[in-house]
Amino acid sequence: MDPGTEAAGGRAPRADAVKKTRGGPWATSLRRFRANRLALWSLYVIAILVLVALFAPLLAPHDPIAIGDVMGTRFQPPSWTHLFGTDEFGRDLFSRALYGARVSLSVGVLAMLLSTTIGTLYGSVSGYFGGVVDGVMMRVVDVWIAFPAFYLMLLLVGVFEASVPALILILGLTAWPATARFMRGEILSLRKREYVEAARAMGLPSYRIILRHLIPGALSPVLVTGALAVAGMIGAEAGLSFLGLGISPPTPSWGNMVAAGKDTLASAWWVSFFPGALLTITLIAFALVADGLRDALDPKALDQKFV
Repeated sequence: MDPGTEAAGGRAPRADAVKKTRGGPWATSLRRFRANRLALWSLYVIAILVLVALFAPLLAPHDPIAIGDVMGTRFQPPSWTHLFGTDEFGRDLFSRALYGARVSLSVGVLAMLLSTTIGTLYGSVSGYFGGVVDGVMMRVVDVWIAFPAFYLMLLLVGVFEASVPALILILGLTAWPATARFMRGEILSLRKREYVEAARAMGLPSYRIILRHLIPGALSPVLVTGALAVAGMIGAEAGLSFLGLGISPPTPSWGNMVAAGKDTLASAWWVSFFPGALLTITLIAFALVADGLRDALDPKALDQKFV
């Protein structure tokens, strides 16, 4: 058949579409995510914040906790010397914000990894075995969820001394049930698939089936919930620090920096504004990335570029 005739008959576009979908589902999902400009730019923002946090000692122009001539340097407005101004102790807010990014991002990411790991394993075991095991394990989750997470965090913060490792453990151990329930539902839909039955017939142990066959099959939605969980963890850490129950001064975090300026908003607005703006930008960026991942990883998503 003449190539021109084939193109005229509409088969060439179909061939192009098939060519575009090469590379497997992950390559297709990556192309979908890159086509979402808002999510892609949000990912760039997160990458910049991570780099800023990693290289804070090199980027900070001043010592974030050093206190000098308080009466001469306190509450200075933003300037070239102090880009974000100074606080009530004359400390440079730009330097404190850079170091605060290290605390807030590390707590958010590490707490998310802890809660996601626990929830993924717990939910996978519950969904795989089903029956009595599933019933008992899910009742534990129901009891855990029935207790308000915020009050549970307050209880744990009161028992343990507030520090970065303690906050990571507290936030991670209070947030895992939501991931567990989600993973349990995913595993229940996957455990009857042919490849899982074939693995059982081959005599593979349960832990290998769960780790190598079931969890990878449910990994896509876990990425979405993980991105949302980071935003939730950062917000929770900021809330606890704002209430004086999280990271304690002089160690900077965006939450306690916002709290430090809440009484001087009229006269020294910059004390709370800049850390609050960074916190807001970070939360929005993670939410938009999660939304982009959801659209990119959804197998039922309709993307005209790949149809």
